[in-house]
Amino acid sequence: MESITEEHVLSQKMSQLSTNTTDTKEWSLLKEIKVEIDKVPGYLTKRNILFNQMSGQILPQMELEMTVDDEQPSTINNINRLRKIAILIYKILIIQTYQLLWAAYLKSGIGQLIIPSQTKLPYNTTLPIWPKEIKTMLLANNVEHMNKNETYFNFVTDQLHGLDSYLKQFQTELNVKANNLKGFTLTSQNIIQAYIGKNLQIFRMEIEHKIELVYYDYHIRALKLEYYQLNPNPFQKQLMIDICQSEYERETAEQELNFLQQQITYSNSSSQSFEYSLIAHDPLIDSIENLDTRQHLYQQYKQVAEQARANLFTFYMKTAKEQRDEYKNKHESNLQKMWNAYRSTSSDNEKISTSMLDLIHQRCMKINERIKCVYKFKALSIRLEF
Repeated sequence: MESITEEHVLSQKMSQLSTNTTDTKEWSLLKEIKVEIDKVPGYLTKRNILFNQMSGQILPQMELEMTVDDEQPSTINNINRLRKIAILIYKILIIQTYQLLWAAYLKSGIGQLIIPSQTKLPYNTTLPIWPKEIKTMLLANNVEHMNKNETYFNFVTDQLHGLDSYLKQFQTELNVKANNLKGFTLTSQNIIQAYIGKNLQIFRMEIEHKIELVYYDYHIRALKLEYYQLNPNPFQKQLMIDICQSEYERETAEQELNFLQQQITYSNSSSQSFEYSLIAHDPLIDSIENLDTRQHLYQQYKQVAEQARANLFTFYMKTAKEQRDEYKNKHESNLQKMWNAYRSTSSDNEKISTSMLDLIHQRCMKINERIKCVYKFKALSIRLEF
């Protein structure tokens, strides 16, 4: 566990974060973030019909704002200038969304993620716990770290500094372009921002989901650390690990079964019938000139394909149910082992206290909630894609 001294140092650095973003250092953002910021999405391209329609809402308002002495630029020129403004607004919204995620990473790492509530939790929520995503990113970028806390802190704050630097740059460019475009008003900007915001819905949901998982992971790890504060013996440690792992497996299998059932129900809906599938048209059958023969072969082909799909779905469900039942039985066995240890009156080495029992229960609940959160997002993402 991180020491109090390290936590104090990190807190001091956090307080300095907002005062160190005005220097001229060239910040190096992660590649995936830079790619997302630099790209021009399809809905902002020149040939996008919806963008041009949105521009059509703004142009008449711009003309009304102009005076008789103002030079009247061409419609195409104005649309191009609106597009440049829209691209800057897109970049700003992307950065602001990423800032929320990286701020959550930082708060978790310095023990400021959880706001103290009126209901006091039976475990410490001010511990500095760095999200596993940060460790994974550092490993992927071959970053060596002698002092882990220091390395994690510097890495996260560098990303936040970089995001803030680019944000200020794009906000300045936006102000210049907006002020230089005659007739462009705050209303015009709000129309563009609403259009982009609608198209960024899935991206924002993904980031919000990642932030949710940061919170769940913090609680899960904090509960584990609290359990270790009770100085468990090897048996007690392994019992907690086994129960939490089997709860993870049980709930994952349960959610996977539910998700599979949803997918099968959707695949069997009228909108996903055989006629709309990629294999609905076979070149060989389509090449048959005789209409009766072609239709007869097509019906046979359709029946075989639909039966094959039904058989596959049946196999998937059978396998998923078997796995669910296997993990359920495994978890029930572990729970029985836990209750036996709690009620034991013989050896202290194979007994757990009420505090241990409570922490194991709470940790399993958080693991359960996290898995449900993952599959809820998974199902929602698929619905939005369609």
